[in-house]
Amino acid sequence: MARVLNGWIGKEGAAPNDTVSEAGLIALLIGYTIAEVERDLIIETLCACNGNRTRAAKTLAISVRTLRNKINEYEAKGFHIPTPVHSGSELVGWR
Repeated sequence: MARVLNGWIGKEGAAPNDTVSEAGLIALLIGYTIAEVERDLIIETLCACNGNRTRAAKTLAISVRTLRNKINEYEAKGFHIPTPVHSGSELVGWR
């Protein structure tokens, strides 16, 4: 199964830069479980936040603890989770 939100790729095969209406987005999501959509949204948000867990949690309006628990669940199932990007000696995210 293609990742749901990765570049707006879904079962319909929308191109990454296509403009998708709300109805179009909903149509792309039909056939996926809520758990699959949630997982892909969390992973894509982590990518957009360069792996920064605190920023991703704020963006998703969930606690860092909830995000950490979801990450642990996804890693246990074999999904690739973006690692925090380091800027020099400063840690941008945490793990």
